Amino acid sequence: MAKSLHITRRILLNYEDKGLVHPDVKEGKGGNRYYTTDTVTRIRAIRRLQSLGISLDEIKLYFEDKADLREFIGRLENMRDELDLCIEKLRLRVSEGEEDVIEVREIPAQTVYIRRCSTPTVAHRMEIFRQVIPEAMRLYGSDSSKRMFLLAYPLEDTDDTRFCVAVPQGSRGDGVEQWEQERAVSVFFHGDYTDIPRIREKLLDYARQHGLRPKGTCRHIYLEGPAHHSDANKFITQVAIPIE
Repeated sequence: MAKSLHITRRILLNYEDKGLVHPDVKEGKGGNRYYTTDTVTRIRAIRRLQSLGISLDEIKLYFEDKADLREFIGRLENMRDELDLCIEKLRLRVSEGEEDVIEVREIPAQTVYIRRCSTPTVAHRMEIFRQVIPEAMRLYGSDSSKRMFLLAYPLEDTDDTRFCVAVPQGSRGDGVEQWEQERAVSVFFHGDYTDIPRIREKLLDYARQHGLRPKGTCRHIYLEGPAHHSDANKFITQVAIPIE
């Protein structure tokens, strides 16, 4: 049984101690414990729930029909969102060297903490961001199920920068805004931040050619940067212009 489920005898005994399972024959031939098919199925369910980060105490409540399933669902949905972001990022790494594809995408809703500041250079923006990120986390925490770091600015004044950090949904307070889901002309750009103005113009050209009306702002959604790569040409940034 232990070998077939890739677990140890000690784990099975721990499940017994927790009251999660009971051997159908506690002392069989040779002193072994024996389990029926129903108990095996229950053990498989326990292992699956554990792999999702649910504790044994919570699993026991689940089997006793006493668990808050809505809370479970919320946690698993957040985990799913985080996995989706990780998978997307890995796919983008694999596509490095391929042509950056412009497309219309849905930008998901999220709650962000914002600090507004005029920043004429990339270096200045990076300096300000390193201040804003811990500030947001101290005040409200963070939401790792969303893209965590973003810039936003009006197209008519690209230095008028909003530094944005994803914070938990439901956060309330100074500097917090709720952004609704919206469509945007978007590209996942592989390269140095200093080259993003050229990418922004390409997005505006695409919008004009396809009869799309920009709302007047641009966003930089950071996926991988200095924390991931020493070579700036390997940075990955989603550049997005929301459209009507």
